[in-house]
This record gives sequence, C-alpha cells and structure tokens, in this order.
Amino acid sequence: MIKKLILISLLMIGISSYAEEIPVTITPVNKISTGDKHLKEGSTVEFTDVKTGEGITGIIKELTPNGFAGEPASILINNFKYKNSDKILNGQIYVKGGEHKKYQTLADNGIVPATVIIRGGEVILKPDKTKLTIFFSDYINSEDTPVKITPAQKISTCYDEIEVGDKIKFKTAKDVYKNGKLYIKKGTPVYGTVDYVSDNGWAYDNAQIDLKKFQTKTADGKVVVIENPLSINGFEILKFKSNRIAQFFNYCGVAFRGKEIEINPEKEQIEFNIWL
Repeated sequence: MIKKLILISLLMIGISSYAEEIPVTITPVNKISTGDKHLKEGSTVEFTDVKTGEGITGIIKELTPNGFAGEPASILINNFKYKNSDKILNGQIYVKGGEHKKYQTLADNGIVPATVIIRGGEVILKPDKTKLTIFFSDYINSEDTPVKITPAQKISTCYDEIEVGDKIKFKTAKDVYKNGKLYIKKGTPVYGTVDYVSDNGWAYDNAQIDLKKFQTKTADGKVVVIENPLSINGFEILKFKSNRIAQFFNYCGVAFRGKEIEINPEKEQIEFNIWL
C-alpha cells in the first residue's frame, strides 16, 4: 500500500512539473546581430512577450562569429526572466546563421580555393519578424554568472611551451556582479589549469588547449574555484585577433597546415567567458 502511495505521489509530481512548462513566444526589442561588434558573450539582450507585451531579458552564453570558408555565425541565449517580476523562463535558444551549402559541397570535394573567400551567414534576429519560443516555469533556477577573462600572459603552442598541468594566467576584463553585489573586481588574476594540449598538424588540424578549472579571488579576498570548461582553438581565435584581410590569408593557410595558438596580450585583446 505504501509503495502504491509513493508511486502515485511521484506520478503526480511528474505530471505537475510537466504542466508547469508553458510555451512563451518572444520577439527581440531591437535587432540582434552577430555582426554587431558591441555584442559579446555575457551581454544582456531584451525581448517582448508577444502575447502579454511584458519585457523579458536574456543573457548571451555563447557567440561564435562567422568566418571564411562558409562558416556561419551562431548564438546561444539563456537565463531568460521577466523584467518586472520574479518569473523566469526555463530553456535556451540556439540560432545558427545561413550556410552556403553549394560551396560547402565544393569544399567537401576538395575544391578549397572556391570556398575560402565565401563568408558564412550572420545571425540576425529582428523585432516582430523573428519570433522564438521558450518555456515558462514557476520555480526559480540558479542562474549562471558570466566571468569575462582575457589572457595576462603569452599563450603559444609554437614551441611546445605549454603542457598538461600548467597554470595559465588570465585576468577579469570587467567587474563581476552576483545577486546584485560586486563579486569579483575587474583586473583580478585568474589562473586556469591546462587539461589537454594538441599540436597543430596538416590539413585543418588546428592546435588546441583545453582548461577545465580556474582559480581566482572574490572582492572580499576569498579564494573561489570555477569548474567550467574552456577550449582555445587556433582556428577559432582567428576571428577575434585579426582584421578581415588578415583573416582571409590565415584561413587560406589552414588548407595546408592547421593554425597554431599564439596570443600576445600586449598586442591583441582576446576575451573568453567562463561561467560561475
């Protein structure tokens, strides 16, 4: 009898939880585009509930710019919540830019010169024209807090300088607030532990460094460990460190040999996001 009551209770909880998920259609307040240089990971974007007209905010968790060789941009938005209440929205939205499928077919057949000059599509979300669906939930989820970091030392795979277990120094690019209070100050050192290193090779085999754990200090001096994966890829950082002309020649070179990772913080500012 007791087992039956427990089973019925579990079923009721499951049904109740499922019933709480209500689809909500939203549209951006202003145009959101991956071509906007001011739009970055950690940025807050605003939407409107199409049905009620209520304001909703979301946070950009991942933003990948478009690249040459037909590589489209992509954007991942989550942490949606209503502006004037404690209601939040459970779920996330992932949108990818248009792909040049005809040119991609040529690339798959080995005709690289025909595709390398073609740039992938941007993600563009327009007010009223773009309508997206997320789900309302009446329970409070813990929110991820973005910590934007930038390298504070030279990072290079050119001379086998980095090995698994090494500490790489970064620093916070801006103040970090949590629950409305200053949590980590801008310029605070952040040390990431290298978990994986791969050298570059021939034919698109790009160098890569993976970090899984970071250590820093809060504004009141307490040590905090952030366990969040970050992957630095020689090909991916081309989009952030060079102008379009330089990018073109770098992308051409990938056809022969994958790109090394080489970041010099004195010459270029590349930012990454990790999440509390």
